[in-house]
Amino acid sequence: MLPDQRIKFCGVTHPADVEPCVLAGAWAVGAVLTPHGPRALDPDRAIAVMREVPDGVERVGVFVDPAPDAVARAVDTCALTRVQLHAVADLAAVADAAGVPVTVTMPLEDASSIEGAERLDCDLVLFDAAVPGSHGGTGVRADWTLLERHRPQRPFALAGGLTPEVVGDAVRRVRPFVLDVSSGVEGDVVGRKDAGRVRAFADAARAAAMEEAA
Repeated sequence: MLPDQRIKFCGVTHPADVEPCVLAGAWAVGAVLTPHGPRALDPDRAIAVMREVPDGVERVGVFVDPAPDAVARAVDTCALTRVQLHAVADLAAVADAAGVPVTVTMPLEDASSIEGAERLDCDLVLFDAAVPGSHGGTGVRADWTLLERHRPQRPFALAGGLTPEVVGDAVRRVRPFVLDVSSGVEGDVVGRKDAGRVRAFADAARAAAMEEAA
């Protein structure tokens, strides 16, 4: 991948699915470490998944409004190198407990979402589709037009409805620092990544990034 175009394959639920992501040039592999959604992992499975992620690839734990001590334990047991937070009540406390870079997810509702993201004290902001009651992995596309009209001043990640078929348009239109994909590279089983779709996603993102750099 180009240095400024990174991919995070998120919602990985099985150790065997890590290798296709790594071979496709993953910047990060993410696992849901909170009891929310169909891709949530128990501690033992989370450890097994993250054990397969090699050094040099970010190991990301995804949490929904977690307690600081729960995040600290997960960072230690799963050897996480980054945490991703949804609906966090006390960002400063969780970030301090984590001791690793923090990504904060911002549901992309309107221009005020982008304004709010600019003020967040975190390492990276992830814009995702705004789906009431859900925290990612819905397959619903985020509103790219908002990011085109009100481009953030800081580097950001994009999630929400990304697939091999549309990721090229996302790169060309939105130019995110990180692409974050979960359901868009799955097959018939929720949480299981399809190696062919993983590769197709990476290839399409790479081709679009190269076009933009030309």
